[in-house]
Amino acid sequence: MQGDSHDAAARYPRGMADTYRGAAVVLVDGAEHSAEVDLSIHVERNGNGGVTLKSWGGHLESSPAIDWFDSPPAGEAVIRMPDGREGRFLATAGAIGSGRVEIQGSGPAPFGNA
Repeated sequence: MQGDSHDAAARYPRGMADTYRGAAVVLVDGAEHSAEVDLSIHVERNGNGGVTLKSWGGHLESSPAIDWFDSPPAGEAVIRMPDGREGRFLATAGAIGSGRVEIQGSGPAPFGNA
């Protein structure tokens, strides 16, 4: 997928790519954790080419100690990008204790031109 990220960077001006792969910080249950993420913005278009649905999500790897599927962390968590933008997300899949989860964003993406 590294080629995909490079290709995306070539298609969009700096900071405007609809994908992000790299370091981030996640805030869960009042604590900050370093993370590595692979995120993208997904756009669905209607028959006329207009945007009908825009969402974001991807994969996150952080501390295996975080229990993403037990409350209160089971609620929305926050991801902070290196440029300071933040977005809320939910963990949607993953193995407990692995530190790796799939996430679905809520609201505007904290990266790209969203």
